[in-house]
Parts: sequence; structure tokens; C-alpha cells
Amino acid sequence: MARVTPGPSAFLSPLAALITLAVAWVVALVSGDMAAGGPAVGFWLLVVLPAPMLVAVLWGRAAWGERRVARLAAAVAVWLLAGHLLLSAADTWQMTANVAAGLVAGWAWRRGWRLDAALAGVVLMLLPLIVWAAVQMPVREQLAAISDQSLKMLEEQAPPGTDPAELEKAREIGRQRFAQLSDLTVRLYPSLIGAGLIGQALVILLLVRLAGRRLDQVARGRKLPPFSQWRLPFYFVWVLAAGIGLLITRRAPWADAGLNLMVLAAAILSVQGLAVQFHMSRRFLPPVGLVIYWTLMGLAFLPLIVTSVLLGLADQWRDLRRLDSGGGEAGSQ
Repeated sequence: MARVTPGPSAFLSPLAALITLAVAWVVALVSGDMAAGGPAVGFWLLVVLPAPMLVAVLWGRAAWGERRVARLAAAVAVWLLAGHLLLSAADTWQMTANVAAGLVAGWAWRRGWRLDAALAGVVLMLLPLIVWAAVQMPVREQLAAISDQSLKMLEEQAPPGTDPAELEKAREIGRQRFAQLSDLTVRLYPSLIGAGLIGQALVILLLVRLAGRRLDQVARGRKLPPFSQWRLPFYFVWVLAAGIGLLITRRAPWADAGLNLMVLAAAILSVQGLAVQFHMSRRFLPPVGLVIYWTLMGLAFLPLIVTSVLLGLADQWRDLRRLDSGGGEAGSQ
């Protein structure tokens, strides 16, 4: 009887478990060194920050390419067991959230989920980690620590011989400005976290898609249209309208909830507005004009966002790119 040689998919899940354990150990080691004020903190940040996302992409590739679900489940069990035995429960828990996000991303592409459903699934996997971090260190404590550190740097950068009264005056002005900024940040914290989670989930999905396309003999998932043809579901307009309606009540906590819904929906709709601008600029501007246009828009960040939100709303109603009639530019994959 001929011996069957395992294909590349057979090694994806065990490799994901092994690399995740190694990355979690390195992140725990580096985090401890940073907490102790070790040298080269900036360098270690460059190592630690992208590591969880790379773990998610690795598991997404495994979930998309693995032919045997039992082998994938066994790899997850091995990671959990090894993590609890060799690392702390906190380190294992934090990395497992990214493992779960990657698994959902890979499965979403494999099963052909809609992009909004895939985003929601990945966000739900990452959300407990954010909630846990907020419980461990509430947002006001985080902002207070940032404020204290900034004021300390201000004092250290003051010229020698600075009048103590002037230094105290500058310190008081800094406290007031940080207090105002902290109040606004606390009010907008849910929408800021939501936008960050959606952005992180989108990056994970796109990287998993890029990695999965290079796999041999994987299931064909739903194809993404070119960015110039991206269009969001209309229900985001209703979310924006609900946020505005709650905001104008001017009653806590409904007004704060409305503000966060409005900001989050506007941020999401701005993606469609960017797609509209990308479509229009490619259609009407030469290559040199494209460089100049996007350079100017990048420098004017706030007008770019406002314009993108308005264009996203207009495209929902008016179909500026004529996608429904088939008149939109096809673009390249």
C-alpha cells in the first residue's frame, strides 16, 4: 500500500501552535523588561506591537487551509495547555483572543461570509481582550498616567533658571488642558475603541486573505471587489441617524451613547467616501495629479475625513459611481 505524504495543510495547525507559544513567551519577556525600565524600550515596542496581529494572521491561514477540523482543534488545545503550563494565565488569555480572531477570519474567508459579518465576528473575538484591559486599568487612570508623564517631561525640558512661579503656571495650564482632553476622550472612548477594533479586524482579514490566496487547494471564498467599488450596507446610515437622534436629546447617558454611535458610523461611512474619491481621482486625474491630490488630502486630515463622510452618505443615496447600473469602473484586482 502506497504511503500518503501529508500536504502543506497538515503542518499549518501545529506550526501555528508552536509559533504562538514562542511569540507569547517573547512578548511576556519583553513586557517584563519594559515594565522594569529596561534599555531599548522603543525597539521592543516595535517587536511587541505587531506580534499579536501576526499570530492572528497565522491562525487565520491555518483555519483557511487546514483540511481536518479535528487537527485544528487539537492545535488550539495544545496551545492553551502549553500556555497555561509555561506562561501566566494573563499572557495566555491575551494571546488566545488573537488566536480566536484569526480562526474566525480564516473560517470567514473559507465559508464565503460577507465582509461585514466577517468583521463583526473578528471584532467579537477581540472585544473581551479590550474589556479586560479596561477593567485592569480604567481609561481615566490611563489618561492620568499619560498626563503625569507629559507634565514631567515639560518640567525636564524647562530651561535652567526658569522662574518657579512661571513653571507652576505652565504646569497648571497643562493640567487644565489634559483634564479637558481627558473628559472628551472618556466620552468618546467607546467609539474610539470600536473604530480601532474594526480597523484591526479589517487588517487581519485582508492579511489572512493575502496569505490564504497563496495556499494550495483551499476553498474559494467570497471575492473582494476593487477598493474603488467598495460600498457599505445601508444600515450604517440608520446607525448614524440613530446616533444623531440620541445626541439631540441632550440627556445623559443617551446623549453620550448617541455621540459614540454617530462618531463610529461616520468613521465607517468615511471608508466608502474614500472609495468614491479613489474612483473619481483615478478616473479624472493623471498620475501626477493623483500624487498631488492624495498628498494634499493626507496633509489636511480633518477635511479628508469630513469629505469622505459626506461622499459616503451621498453615494448611499445617489450611487455616484453608478455601481447599480453597471457603469462603475471595473478597476484591477
